[in-house]
Amino acid sequence: MNVFLFSDNVSIEDELELKQFAAEKKLLVMGPDCGTSLIGGVGIGFANVVRKGQIGAIGAAGTGLQEFTSQVHNAGFGISHAIGTGGHDLSDSIGGLTTLAALDALEADSATKVIAIISKPPGAKTLARLSKQTCTKPVIGCFLGTRAGSHEANVNFQRAFTIDRAVQFSINLAGGESVIEKAEFTPEELAWTSREKALWHSEQKYVRGVFAGGTFCYQSQQIFRDAGIVIHSNAPLEAKDKLHDSDHSVEHTIVDMGSDEYTLGRPHPMIDGTLRKQRILTEARDPQTAVLLLDFILGYNASMDPVGELLDAIIGAKQTAQKRGGNLTVVASICGTDGDPQDLNLQIKLLKEAGVIVFQSNAKTASFCCELLR
Repeated sequence: MNVFLFSDNVSIEDELELKQFAAEKKLLVMGPDCGTSLIGGVGIGFANVVRKGQIGAIGAAGTGLQEFTSQVHNAGFGISHAIGTGGHDLSDSIGGLTTLAALDALEADSATKVIAIISKPPGAKTLARLSKQTCTKPVIGCFLGTRAGSHEANVNFQRAFTIDRAVQFSINLAGGESVIEKAEFTPEELAWTSREKALWHSEQKYVRGVFAGGTFCYQSQQIFRDAGIVIHSNAPLEAKDKLHDSDHSVEHTIVDMGSDEYTLGRPHPMIDGTLRKQRILTEARDPQTAVLLLDFILGYNASMDPVGELLDAIIGAKQTAQKRGGNLTVVASICGTDGDPQDLNLQIKLLKEAGVIVFQSNAKTASFCCELLR
């Protein structure tokens, strides 16, 4: 049988052995450490409520797959299948075994017209190998953390450098016109940056991201990097930017609270926001923190009230900055659909009432923070 394997902390050696065995049987191992899949419209693990359609997806990134499928749904289109592979699948140690098998499966699936691959930073050898694969259907590759121009030789698919662009390309190739949030900011949104910065204290200058989604941590770092802003992280794009202590932020910092160091023996932050709540309050106590960057992820198996879990901490963090004579700008993305059990509109309403600037795109949220820091 095909297997969905949510468990993490499985050794690379065991993962490779499992996937090589599966390949011999022409079966899929979705995982280990696989958070999300949608098979024939049925969600496995963390999954959002999305309509069925012609766009297939492969994800070595759980929240990336949720963001992609949710945005496709919110734009009025649908998903045939979304196959999670586990975050290590496109490492050079595994070589993309599940990704390649999933690509074959979606190519053979009559309901799928377009295929998108969403991934955290892949291994260079694996990306080069995948780039040479041929497919009779249009394929979009969104490999977060890679730079434009890398491994462009013999690429047989269209490259997208954000999930938003992958959604736009997929919808266009499926014969539709994308209606998702535009990347450009409106005059009103640009006015928000002036309003917020005018209230900052002279010491305030750093952004602090406290994320539940590992993919969002990578994509945000990529957007900041491309804007010339160095970000430190416990899951950095480049080793030189790794935090010496994940619990202590340095200058501009974005932390993945869903990494193994924070989930060993604990629920994932998409299920329980306790550790994120504590980190938010810690960041607010630093007088140099100007921007708090957050993500909220809806869907099955996630917290039934992710915003409610952190609302007191967000309000308290803003009050801490105000007592010092400053202003903490809180910017958040929400990943979800109108069919999710948490009530998307209510979650957005709660955030806005607390003074949070909200977008339904992680990429646009990070770009907005870049505007704030210019």
